[in-house]
Amino acid sequence: MNSKFILLCIALLMPLCLAQDVSIEKLLAYNKWSTQNLRTFLSDEEKLFRQLVFFENLQKVKEHNIQDNHTYQLDLNQFSDMMEEEFVEKILMKSHLVDHHMQQAPSNNSTSSTTGGSTSSNSTSNTAKVTVDWRTKGAVTSVKNQGHCGSCWAFSAAGLMESFNFIKHKNLTDFSEQQLVDCVNSANGYYSNGCNGGWPESCLDYSSKFGITTLQSYPYVGVQKKCNITGANNGFKPKSWKQIPNTSKDLQNALNNSPVSVVVDASTWSHYRSGVYNGCDQTKIRLNHAVLAVGYDQFGNWIVKNSWGTGWGEQGYIRLSPNNTCGILSYNYQITA
Repeated sequence: MNSKFILLCIALLMPLCLAQDVSIEKLLAYNKWSTQNLRTFLSDEEKLFRQLVFFENLQKVKEHNIQDNHTYQLDLNQFSDMMEEEFVEKILMKSHLVDHHMQQAPSNNSTSSTTGGSTSSNSTSNTAKVTVDWRTKGAVTSVKNQGHCGSCWAFSAAGLMESFNFIKHKNLTDFSEQQLVDCVNSANGYYSNGCNGGWPESCLDYSSKFGITTLQSYPYVGVQKKCNITGANNGFKPKSWKQIPNTSKDLQNALNNSPVSVVVDASTWSHYRSGVYNGCDQTKIRLNHAVLAVGYDQFGNWIVKNSWGTGWGEQGYIRLSPNNTCGILSYNYQITA
């Protein structure tokens, strides 16, 4: 972030902070937060800018939480010195990449496989359970942290393959998101760009051809590097997968069989702490983040695993209110074999 932009933001934010009367309490809160989050700065101007943004976010969190008409709570976390626009730019996927994949995605009732072709995947099951949570069955790996890299698409796909591998082979293994970030690229025929974004289905297609190795053998570093994979037998290979029709019933039915990779609008998620989230603007859904749906509760709230670490949300998870909250029904993928 250049110095001219920082100075402009300071000029815009300063009146807000002066109006809020920056207290010793707020300064102490910032010092505690910055120490916990290991913040360092290139200049005094940048430090002041981050403080001002933090004070504004702190005020928003407090004002939200004192109201009793909300179904969810907010809190400070690693994103608390970022403006909302900056959060979208740095953490979420770039819109042009998402738009490309949305345009290229097949109709939401097709099935893909390593042998090609497509068949109907319209749901016929009416036996969905009242509640499903794959965490209770040991089918979900630990929450990861993608860092300041828009690699959510790789984490969503890796989580999907990890869970299916457990369901099929009773072997819970962490797969390599870094391999997907590095190797699901234009050289291998995919319209993906590492930390700028990609698409979960591209990861499934890549892994069906080359296999996905373990996290231990190909650790995550949070930047795109040269693909360090050769050959075509590098671990788990999904054989077929399908796109889930975009209804709540179909997603629930799918979740009765396994977790599902879902794409959402996470523009307003930065300070979520707990509860049932319904804070997306449903009239302006902009898909920009891929996560893993692992179940739903008796009220129809979706249980979603994120990739922003356990310090965010409910130990790394978020509960979304029923139906198409934050666009969760838009583009969903499930491994079938």
